[in-house]
Amino acid sequence: MTMKKSSLNKNKMNKKIVVGITGGLATGKSVVADMLVKKGAVKIDVDSVGHRLLADDNNVKRMVTRIFGKGILSGEVIDRVKLRNIVFADKEKLEALEGMLHPLMTGIVEEKIEAFKEGVLIIDAALLVEMGLDKLTDIVVVVTAERAQQVERAVDRGISREEAEKIIDVQMPLSERIRFADHIIDNSSDIDTTKKGVNKLWKKIQNL
Repeated sequence: MTMKKSSLNKNKMNKKIVVGITGGLATGKSVVADMLVKKGAVKIDVDSVGHRLLADDNNVKRMVTRIFGKGILSGEVIDRVKLRNIVFADKEKLEALEGMLHPLMTGIVEEKIEAFKEGVLIIDAALLVEMGLDKLTDIVVVVTAERAQQVERAVDRGISREEAEKIIDVQMPLSERIRFADHIIDNSSDIDTTKKGVNKLWKKIQNL
């Protein structure tokens, strides 16, 4: 697999490395990202970017409420659980929400990448490839786990088993996701094995 140079980074490879980390529901991509942060990287959590837009941007709140109705509100705040239950049960509604939020989220991430001048920057994004954010990175990392593990981990987080299955079903299949990978970390074993995979990745990043 060939390492990619992002258009934002190609003249500053000696100063800045952008690493995209992705994976399906509850595969452990954020665990891997946080391990890299402990080694000195800086992380952009793309899910959190979307959450802030829903919570803080009044224009976004009006648009989402207009499409999905006031039933998604808890008081004056968009209830992400209610919204999630709607969109993962209806592909067209999911696409409508993503079509609204993803361009805004991508713009924010691009600004953060541009502002980052030196070091290792992690883009932690479940939909890294789907949003086109992989094109802004120098290396794409895919974190994998067995489907049964994904479901059990999601249940441990408070997501129902049925909902976890629905979310996994609408996500990009693992076989397709790994086609974009420059590095794969299997997070289906114990934490020490995952740490070894992260250490190997960190060496690869340093060698860039």
